Amino acid sequence: MAREARFGTIGGEDLYRRLATGEPFVLLDVRAPEEFEKGHIPGSILIPLQEIDARWTEVPRGDFPLAVVCEYGVRSASACRFLAERDVPGLFNLEGGIEAWPGPVAQGIEGNGRSAGRLSPEPFLVESFHLLPMGLALDIAMGEGRNAIYLASRGFDVDGVDSDPSAVKRARSAARRLGAPIRAVVGNVEDGTHIIPVDAYDVISVFDYVHRPLFTDIREGLKAGGVVVFQAPLQGTSGAASPADPARLLAPGELKRVFDDWEILRLREEVEPSPNLSSSRLVAGIVARKPAA
Repeated sequence: MAREARFGTIGGEDLYRRLATGEPFVLLDVRAPEEFEKGHIPGSILIPLQEIDARWTEVPRGDFPLAVVCEYGVRSASACRFLAERDVPGLFNLEGGIEAWPGPVAQGIEGNGRSAGRLSPEPFLVESFHLLPMGLALDIAMGEGRNAIYLASRGFDVDGVDSDPSAVKRARSAARRLGAPIRAVVGNVEDGTHIIPVDAYDVISVFDYVHRPLFTDIREGLKAGGVVVFQAPLQGTSGAASPADPARLLAPGELKRVFDDWEILRLREEVEPSPNLSSSRLVAGIVARKPAA
């Protein structure tokens, strides 16, 4: 008797919540390219169902679960059966397909597999969570709030600030849907429309944003014993993921010099692993604790 191929199902709300709160998933979209172009879950990899036989080895395999997506959940179920027969582990069919997806969607075929606009928090933040003192957190240049929402879902009281009103609106909406309340405000730390109070925060996080006067604001804004988590592109980065302004890139060793008088808990300067079809980049990151008073 042939072995029955097994896979699970996952609802749209459940997948959205698990992505937004830091659980890693690979997302495989098996629709036609024109369907993918109209709208797909950010970070999805496109392999149309009719190509799965020839291209299934392109599907990332590892310890992460794999959610398969189509329009209504029928083609994705066929893809799950095919992949399960080839011993691809951790398979989930998105029940109801993209029609049941409650979160944001990305458009365009060029976004295939890229991490831009993804829902999950930065891996560096997730990996560093055990180093963070619980309390009041500030996420600067928060975008659509994926890092702020992650911190709120893990018990932090969270402020988030961004200069883009539309991004702040989407962050508020996502936080409400996910039951992870954040205080998201429109403000700009560069022009003084948002000023970080002194000795106010237990954690300050900054990702993919470099404004060097902010280093002083972070140092003053953290309480004694507070922790900064900072990561941004490093000089030498090239391609679409790099900032247009070279001044927005960190210099080698810069983060270590800025926080050299603090307790450095983590420090990295390396090529960041890239998702399927996405260009890689050099990043620098630090987790540092402010000395006790």
